[in-house]
Amino acid sequence: MRLQTKRIGPIVAVALTALPLPAWSQAGVSLLAGYTAGGSFEEARTGATVDLANGPAFALALDLPYDASRQWQIFYAQQASDLELGPVAGRADLTMRYLHLGGTVHFSDRAGEGAYLAGGVGGTWFSPSAPGYESGLRPSISLALGYSLPLGTQVALRAEVRGYATFVNSSGGFLCSGGCVAVLKADAFTQAQALLGLTARF
Repeated sequence: MRLQTKRIGPIVAVALTALPLPAWSQAGVSLLAGYTAGGSFEEARTGATVDLANGPAFALALDLPYDASRQWQIFYAQQASDLELGPVAGRADLTMRYLHLGGTVHFSDRAGEGAYLAGGVGGTWFSPSAPGYESGLRPSISLALGYSLPLGTQVALRAEVRGYATFVNSSGGFLCSGGCVAVLKADAFTQAQALLGLTARF
């Protein structure tokens, strides 16, 4: 009996190595950098447009397998920029942070390879530095079109274009904590982002 047990052990081990890897082995973490454009408010008293300066951004994405061509996704992006508040107030630093939960759908039969469509829902955190302004959180959504090019079994080159829509729903005084030089308002805040980076698979 002991002899048979000793023989069965190696046989089981060989059989397990011959089985396909579980879906979790296709998970990936991506680090991306790029450029963000767009984003503006309206000055409630004058009707003037208050633009957010275009600039660099970075993003992190965690993709977890769902099935052969789809993945769950946790996506985070950040941009450090500034607002043109007017000739008196000048510019004010504003950091934008997006955190979305969603997923990706790959047009190929293998998740994590080739062209894909991604989307998510979550929140946008506005963090201004000018006196009289405070941070604020608003709901948002995103939609992306991208491509993942494998560079081996565990690394891939990833590029995507992502659009964001944040539902500000403010008729005046957005982010204002009192004594704001510019009274901001907006129904929606939209931005577009072009990103390029690497994915590590595990």
